[in-house]
Amino acid sequence: VLADDNGTDPVRTKHAGRVTPEMMLSPAAWETFAAGVNQTAQAVRTATGLECVIHHHCGGFVERPEEIAQVLALTDPALVGLVLDTGHYAFGAGRCDGVVDALDRFAERIRYIHFKDCQPQVMADTKANAWDYFGAVEHGIFCELGQGGVDFPGVLGWLRHHGYTGFITVEQDVLPGMGAPLASAIRNRDYLRSIGI
Repeated sequence: VLADDNGTDPVRTKHAGRVTPEMMLSPAAWETFAAGVNQTAQAVRTATGLECVIHHHCGGFVERPEEIAQVLALTDPALVGLVLDTGHYAFGAGRCDGVVDALDRFAERIRYIHFKDCQPQVMADTKANAWDYFGAVEHGIFCELGQGGVDFPGVLGWLRHHGYTGFITVEQDVLPGMGAPLASAIRNRDYLRSIGI
């Protein structure tokens, strides 16, 4: 899994979930970034035989849907796939109802899925209070599955309809004060059972 150095650029970290076009990489920077991704993916393929996937992530330079599209357009599909992270996609897009559309849009490149939920009220509060990426996480932007706005039954239906056989990982942020990781994992597992997984 490849990702940029998310959470280190002050502008992108400050504006996570509400990045504007002028905060995006320049065309020259995109070319440099994509060349690095291709070079890294080729080195991994040569050394291990494995295919790399790019992980879009809020607080980094591959956050918004158009940034995901850009990095995929500039990288070699034979070397670089996509890990679609449902929670980061929702937060980066600024809305939770577009995740199934993202599956359609990026279907050819999806090799791996992260099931992660996104809390719409925390998203709104992040915008209203100008919280940075870490503030949004501390306030629970990435809540337990079924407690946010991501349409997991719709995502699951899409995956089944399209014969997806790759891996899915539940990615849950549990910070101090948010409860016990094991209890959260059990609740997430119970939710997955409730939707047929």
